[in-house]
This record gives sequence, structure tokens and C-alpha cells, in this order.
Amino acid sequence: MRSYRLISTLILTLAVILLPYWIYLPLLFVAVAILPMFWEGILLGFLIDALYSQGISVPIGSPVALSILAALVILLPLRARLRTYV
Repeated sequence: MRSYRLISTLILTLAVILLPYWIYLPLLFVAVAILPMFWEGILLGFLIDALYSQGISVPIGSPVALSILAALVILLPLRARLRTYV
């Protein structure tokens, strides 16, 4: 499972840098839903905010990172049913 996490993190990081948002955001949320405790998604959210933000000052943090954190917390009870074992 560790290699899946590393490969998915590398693919998502390259997707954030190279692909448009309508491709990498759904991929990121699918990775958050399927991979157990994919906290790297929050770091990728900060990367998205650092690369593509408009300079809007939000006092509570990055909107993308906070939405990924919310998705992680909401999906915690559903993870056992969503997770695939390969």
C-alpha cells in the first residue's frame, strides 16, 4: 500500500503542476476518498494555493486545503466501504 501512496502522490503532484484544475481536483478528491488517511492531499492543496492563488488574503487558510481537510473528515466513516484492497 505504501507504493500506491507514493505513486499517487507523485502523479497528483505532476497533475497539479501540468494539468488544468478540472482534471486534477477530481483526481485529488478521488485519492482522498480511496486511499486511507491521505493527508498528503492537504499538502497538495497548499501547493495548488501557492501556485494558482490570486493573492486573496483568507485569514483561516487556503480554501482548497480546507476543502480537502473537510473531505477527509467527512469521508472518515465511509472509508471502510469505499476502500479497495488490491
